[in-house]
Amino acid sequence: MYSRGDQIIHPRYGAGTVVGKKKLTFKGKTRNYHIVELVGDRGEVMIPVEAATDMNIRPAIEDLSIIEQSFALPPSQLSDDYRSRQAAIQKQIQDRDPEAMATALRDLFWREQTDKLTSVELKIKSSLMKMLSHEIAVICADMTIDQANSHLTQMLYRMVQEPKDAPPEEGTEAL
Repeated sequence: MYSRGDQIIHPRYGAGTVVGKKKLTFKGKTRNYHIVELVGDRGEVMIPVEAATDMNIRPAIEDLSIIEQSFALPPSQLSDDYRSRQAAIQKQIQDRDPEAMATALRDLFWREQTDKLTSVELKIKSSLMKMLSHEIAVICADMTIDQANSHLTQMLYRMVQEPKDAPPEEGTEAL
């Protein structure tokens, strides 16, 4: 399924690069595994080849354009009801789609600049920052995770500083 050098995203362990394959026998059953070196010197994981699809492992984004395009759009108006807001964000990011994660991060960051976030939303925002920073670090080989995090933060602050249309009021549509 994946080959040496492919950059992938594991839903639990984050971003990494496939560095090889290994065949192991355990309890009489032989299985092939992808060996994935995690970004940021966090070690390696072995992923069963036949289970990679079921585990929601996906290829890493190819460049930053998906994130940049999401940040270029005006933020969405989030509900004033924190339960509705959190449920909508959780639903949006449940598939770990990079565009959906960038959009959710954009909206949470915007709300944080204009209002308060709950402790749950701060954790979601932190988790999104971590996941996207790891993905950036794996696709930009010259960046560490800390540098990728700084770059992502700078992108968010530029988004706030550049003139954008304000988010439409809840229940209305943008013209």
